[in-house]
Amino acid sequence: MVEEEIGEKNLTDSEKKIYVEIWKISVETQMHFNEMSVKSRQLGLTFVAAALGVAVVLFTRDQDFVLDLFSIKIHASVILILASALAVRAVRELDLNVYHKMLRGAVTFGEDFEENYLKSIFKLEKGMTQSISHFSRFSDANIDKSQNIYKYTGKTKITALDKIESFYKKINKYLVITSILIFLINNQFFFNHIKRLCLVIISFK
Repeated sequence: MVEEEIGEKNLTDSEKKIYVEIWKISVETQMHFNEMSVKSRQLGLTFVAAALGVAVVLFTRDQDFVLDLFSIKIHASVILILASALAVRAVRELDLNVYHKMLRGAVTFGEDFEENYLKSIFKLEKGMTQSISHFSRFSDANIDKSQNIYKYTGKTKITALDKIESFYKKINKYLVITSILIFLINNQFFFNHIKRLCLVIISFK
């Protein structure tokens, strides 16, 4: 209904400028929240890089930084890497539950405004926000210009949220695997049990 009214109404140049100014503010808001999300991810990667760097230094010291608890040896680098994994988890919560949600809100407003206002004024297939969202949400996104107009195509949908969650999951997985490997390398007790388990499995064969 709104789109029909706008399409029927002859807007003045000043009214069009007002719409464009509203759109510009919408885009600036999206850019702001996107920047905040990127900074939070950079913070998480900084934790990871710093933890791995210190862990490598400590690991080269061998037994100088090993805690012996009930015949179980825990290297300090293991604790450090697991702590960085927890820090990344905290950054993830801040990113996905705060900044990303605000960004989605800004993007939704931008899409709404472009759909109901700018498209009818400038005769676009999609506005800029809609176009970015389309290429972000579809891994096979493309355009068809066979009829001298832009037609957006794409069927394989994957949201930005899915990509970000995958990013954090991979980081945490690599950190946990690294800490487990360091733990096993420094722990002959567990190596012996693993050897015995392998021998039992072989004997059953």
